[in-house]
Amino acid sequence: MGNRRDGKGDAAAVRRFNRFYTRQIGVLRKTFLDSPYSLAEARVLYEIASRRAPTASDIARALDLDAGYLSRLLQKFERRGLIQRTASRRDARQSHLSLSPRGRRAYAPLERRSQRDAAKMLKRLPPAERSRLIAAMHTTMIRASMTAYSTAVGPSSETIKCLTLLRRFMM
Repeated sequence: MGNRRDGKGDAAAVRRFNRFYTRQIGVLRKTFLDSPYSLAEARVLYEIASRRAPTASDIARALDLDAGYLSRLLQKFERRGLIQRTASRRDARQSHLSLSPRGRRAYAPLERRSQRDAAKMLKRLPPAERSRLIAAMHTTMIRASMTAYSTAVGPSSETIKCLTLLRRFMM
């Protein structure tokens, strides 16, 4: 497929796919899922909605967001009444975040539209192709996770064993 010797052809293929997919799912539009929120804002709302009382640090780590940028987003959400902060019992410097009732009402249509759009995209594929696509997505996630984790802590047989189990769990 690509040039195996220097990797440039492979890198170009990845970049081509990224351009295709970002357009396909609409992340380059000013707002996400026909909502008043950007993709970053919608992802932060998702993280708050789907986690149990996360801290800003948890979200910043999960999304690899700059702490200052995330802080500004959270302040904006707080001004709009979308989130609530509860002081941490363990660390007074931390607050646990949750969606307020208004935040849950604002987030619900995003979740519905996201599910609808993903289902609509998958519905175009025959069942066998859909299964292959989902399997390829899982493999990509696992491989990328293995690479990132191995780079951070160094490759080891334990790391590979753990990530292999994770792959089985995700399938």
